[in-house]
Amino acid sequence: MRIGHVLPTAAAMLVFLGSGRSLRAQSTETDEVKRVIREETESYYRRDADAWMGTWVNDSTAIRTFITSSSYSVALGWDKFGRSTVESIRKESTPQVVQVDRTNYVVRIDGGLAWAEYDERTTTPGDSVPLIARQQRTLVKQNGKWRILSAGSFVENTFGTFPGAVELRLEGVGSDLLGANRHRDAIKALTLNVELFPGSAVAHQRLGDAYATAGETKLAVLSYERSLAINPKNEAVTVALAKLREKK
Repeated sequence: MRIGHVLPTAAAMLVFLGSGRSLRAQSTETDEVKRVIREETESYYRRDADAWMGTWVNDSTAIRTFITSSSYSVALGWDKFGRSTVESIRKESTPQVVQVDRTNYVVRIDGGLAWAEYDERTTTPGDSVPLIARQQRTLVKQNGKWRILSAGSFVENTFGTFPGAVELRLEGVGSDLLGANRHRDAIKALTLNVELFPGSAVAHQRLGDAYATAGETKLAVLSYERSLAINPKNEAVTVALAKLREKK
């Protein structure tokens, strides 16, 4: 065999093997990006504040965007959303039972920057409809570890006549009114939600929250009891109900 023929062949084999290593490395990085994305959600629902915080870039460049048919919010900087989320997790540390399914992943990695988009379906026991959203995440590598730099959630089943869209919109209206200290108006909106969706544990729970905030303890207890009758595994409602009963 001529040496001139062997050298090009060997070179081609090295290129092929190098390409294989590159593909494996890319696949490993993609798996790690998906793992961090998964851990962000799972740590939140299991109420592990430190783990949730560890999935994020904890500085002023972090961004959180949330869009529904009735609301739009952008928090620029970790201090605008991260600290408050950590505090809420630690305040209400009871794990939440949910099932989260992700499909239709698109992931692009370029050096220390990764971008991912995917469909996410979150099902909570007792809910009349799952939460369906198109999610986006941008991640950067810090000290060899992927961290989330920005997150965008586009909750598609809050739009139009999508099943459950009306329920979610009314829940959002009630939440906004509560945030504005318009308790009686919030109760009206959330009462209508319960009337339209009597089989939703969350609808009864949110009405109970509104009654509790307004100081209507007896009515709050009734709403929480109805919520638990639909979903007895909701620990957050169980805890809230126990606290109200202690006050009576």
